[in-house]
Amino acid sequence: MGFNIRHINKYWRWIKKTNAQYKENKIFSKDYARRCLDLDIAILLNKSGDQMDKIAMRKHEWVLNYIEDKCSETIARYRNIQAPPNLYELNQDIKVWSMWWQGEENADKLFRMCIDSAKRHTGHEVITLSKDNYQKYFDIPEYILRKNKEGKIALQHICDLMVVSIMASEGGFFTGATVWWSQDKGEEFLRTPFFVCKAETERKMLMSRSRWVGYVMGGNKEFPLFAFTRDCLLEYWKKCDKAVDYLMMDYIFELAYRNIPCVKEVIDNVPDNNLLRNELINVLGNEYNPEQFKRYTEGDTFLYKLSWKFGNKDEQTVDGKETNYGHMLAECGDRL
Repeated sequence: MGFNIRHINKYWRWIKKTNAQYKENKIFSKDYARRCLDLDIAILLNKSGDQMDKIAMRKHEWVLNYIEDKCSETIARYRNIQAPPNLYELNQDIKVWSMWWQGEENADKLFRMCIDSAKRHTGHEVITLSKDNYQKYFDIPEYILRKNKEGKIALQHICDLMVVSIMASEGGFFTGATVWWSQDKGEEFLRTPFFVCKAETERKMLMSRSRWVGYVMGGNKEFPLFAFTRDCLLEYWKKCDKAVDYLMMDYIFELAYRNIPCVKEVIDNVPDNNLLRNELINVLGNEYNPEQFKRYTEGDTFLYKLSWKFGNKDEQTVDGKETNYGHMLAECGDRL
């Protein structure tokens, strides 16, 4: 009986959530809302991989067409643009960036731990972009800030714009607020012409197919992907008051991949890397074991994606033993 009640409650929560999402998506069109609902139902029913991919692509192509229409001027301007002469040249300067809208001094413990790991393992200062200092490097148009105050543009999308804006204006290496570094990385890596975490798959559930992520990237400021994505976001938000998808940047990267030959070439040439980047989050609350933890500090993966929403971030187990997360915090010493 208990299992049935839990099952019914879970299903009821799913009904309420998907019903709310369906109503929101109808703002764009009933067709789009239906495609999103079909995907949610396929996930609930645990459809086969091929079936899931087919349903997911129906949604992805709708979103791509929508963004392509809203960003038509930018796409026309960049389509088939020539590759910059320094396409494969190392960056001249090393600049490491991160972001916390309210300022690093107001950041939580998880962010400070991740930034401390980036400083230790890159050997460089990490410049934290915030609402108070971004103007030193790039501008955000007034209409973007106004729509954010009006609740039309979420902070996440402001941050996406800031990431590609700093890469287009300065270049360097961007590490997200919840990315933990486990190993030292030298200057050649930080000077990379283009880098992104990648684990390409044929599965189409995600538009990116894990060919890129938005929370880690590096490269020359002239690489067209950065300016293209920035300008698409600016054009989109000038015309629209609502994000068509939470992962809008993934779709814009896909449009760059399809329309700018040198972007496709460079992304295709990035080898798969950091394949275990989503694994550490699942064992943060496990008891720390030095031998077992070497899996995260001595292997091929050196960048790990953590989260505020997921992962057990207790610093001790119920019997008072140090957890993996507790050990990671302890590595920071008194710098937190």
